[in-house]
Amino acid sequence: MTNLKSVSRRDFIRVSVLAGGGLLVACGGGSSGGNAPSNPNDNDGPPTTPADAFQVGEFMRISTDNKITILVGAAEIGQGALTAIPMIVAEELDADWSQVTSELSPVAANFNNPYFQNLLQFTVASSAVRGYFEGQRSVGAAVRQMLINAAAKRWDVEASTLRTEASHVIDDIGGRSASYGELSSAAAEEAIPNNPPLKDPANYRIIGTSPQRLDAADKTDGSFQYGIDVDIPNMLTAVIARPPRFNGQALNVDDNAALAVPGVRGVYTIIGGVAVVADDFWAAEKGRKALTVQWNELLAGRTDSDIQRSAYELRLNIPGLPIRNDGLVLLAQTLASETLSADYYFPFMAHAAMEPLNVVVDYDGSSAEIWTGTQSPTLDKIFAGLVLGLLPGQITFHAMPSGGGFGRRGNPLADYVRDACAVAKQLQQPVKVIWTREDDMKGGFYRPAAAVRVSASIDSANNISAWTHRAVTQDVTASLYGENLLDNLADFTLPPLRELTDFDTGMPYKIDNVLMDAHITANPTMPALWMRSVNKFSDVFAQETFVDELAMKVGKNPYNFRRDLLSEKPRHRAVLDAVAEAAGWGFSAAGISQGIAVMGHWNSFVAQVVEVSVSANRELTVHRVVSAVDCGTAVNPDLVIAQVESAIIFALSSILFGEILLENGVVQQSNFDDYPVLRMHQTPVIETVIVNSAMPVGGVGELGVPCVGPALANAIYGAIGERIRELPLTRSNFIIA
Repeated sequence: MTNLKSVSRRDFIRVSVLAGGGLLVACGGGSSGGNAPSNPNDNDGPPTTPADAFQVGEFMRISTDNKITILVGAAEIGQGALTAIPMIVAEELDADWSQVTSELSPVAANFNNPYFQNLLQFTVASSAVRGYFEGQRSVGAAVRQMLINAAAKRWDVEASTLRTEASHVIDDIGGRSASYGELSSAAAEEAIPNNPPLKDPANYRIIGTSPQRLDAADKTDGSFQYGIDVDIPNMLTAVIARPPRFNGQALNVDDNAALAVPGVRGVYTIIGGVAVVADDFWAAEKGRKALTVQWNELLAGRTDSDIQRSAYELRLNIPGLPIRNDGLVLLAQTLASETLSADYYFPFMAHAAMEPLNVVVDYDGSSAEIWTGTQSPTLDKIFAGLVLGLLPGQITFHAMPSGGGFGRRGNPLADYVRDACAVAKQLQQPVKVIWTREDDMKGGFYRPAAAVRVSASIDSANNISAWTHRAVTQDVTASLYGENLLDNLADFTLPPLRELTDFDTGMPYKIDNVLMDAHITANPTMPALWMRSVNKFSDVFAQETFVDELAMKVGKNPYNFRRDLLSEKPRHRAVLDAVAEAAGWGFSAAGISQGIAVMGHWNSFVAQVVEVSVSANRELTVHRVVSAVDCGTAVNPDLVIAQVESAIIFALSSILFGEILLENGVVQQSNFDDYPVLRMHQTPVIETVIVNSAMPVGGVGELGVPCVGPALANAIYGAIGERIRELPLTRSNFIIA
């Protein structure tokens, strides 16, 4: 994993004295690329030192009152980055956790994610904690050593005789101590230590514990500020009328009725549609409804769900681009006693985050200030500059906390930021551009549809002698298959990029002959984007349901069958054993069936057991989901459990209901009434066990998603003997209890 060891010492840490005393630490390379922040809604509360007013690009502040503020470069999308990453720093710093607070950082190279080679701030691929982990440890350890060195000079003793505890340097021999706050200004004058020693994990005091989230109180009392809460003086609100089909353009606009709506200030045509700007959202929305637009649809998309499904299923019969090729599959198939296969289909799905997309832009013709919840602020800022005609230094970009992301706010094309900047460029007055849920549901980006075919050959001894896996999907998601191919062909030593790959070439079972291929397709008229767990959602579903089918074929218990095939995969086996024990595998209550699945990715491993019952009229009740998770070092176990729980809710929503249908290029769904998510009464009992492997940190954000579907499908088979080959389950006429 890339870390700050690859950054030159000169750029690793920079320190200075705060204007009001105290220590300011910056890490990484590059400049802030922004002006002084003036965000009235940042979640940092009132300034605690005069430095807060002008310091940009800093990583950590230790003020003279012994308070420590950690700035976090990763996005806060509900996963707890504002708590987990400060815990890593505080651990090596030996900080008093009760005196630690956190803020989202400016958008600056200093805060780029090491997981992406320090090239950009990007919070996708479950890379927040595992991306920043090593670098944050080094910074905490270096600053701790500088504080010790400052104390040693003050007391004229050897630094090696001093120790630290709870934000104090302690001289046991001399019987004295000094707080970090007292030492902070002097520490800023100390040389930056080379290769500061890191703690033995056995001595961790903060990592591995579960303190309350630092943002919990503000989120509980409603004072926490999301992007949609940003409100600046003289700000207008805009919504955009969008074409019914993707890539449509406004041809003729009759805005007379819209402009007659009280509060509407103007109507502007942009590339993405026609913006109605008003004093508030409701006036803008009313004005949009009054607008008459004739659309040019010569270049508009005409994707139709049924036609696309047929095309994908035909392509399953054609060899794709080989991604993994072990052994001699064709020979093994020829010699096999029997070869079985199954086809699966997964429709388009929407991210459907709770907080609608929104961007505030204050553009005056020569500079801009932007606020939005985003997973990709670096790219957003670049696109904003291109639209507004500004250099990076002329834009101050505030990455705000988001009410859910699931990948939608990590769009490499920065679609919603570009739209807002296009409106602001014409308006040259502060404006908040809001995508309603209907806007995003009918005109956003989607988990791409996918078709998968798997096959397995069984020899005379009932062993699996060959396995094939073929996938068809599109665009950004499909490109991940190509990335894996590149890695395989060139044998690059790029672990982070290799880990980004979401095609299930990591299929873990001990099978000598394996062939995996994919059709990498592009559909520029149908926007597709990664969505939480990306291809794992479909690839693992096919793999784990088919493995279950094979177990039944050879007369073995699905758990034991998997366990035997995982003899060389100890971490897979460990979570499989753990979940079987925690769920009481094989001992469910009468009328309840169990299903099981296992996988590893993002340097983490998970196994899940789902318990269901199905009534005679196909009423499906999901009773319980039990998970066993090995994510290496769990920085904050409660946050890990919370992420797994949220992933289960997210996964069940997709599995049971998730489907975006297109008819002649028009999306048929619009909001939660026709694109439902799991309700409280439908939510099962959820139990999560953490398996402590003490291995390096793995990703957790997506880990809980992929196995839920196959485990649920396997449980349904146990209940009624029916195999699930497509999603969502409502398509198979199940009634969700």
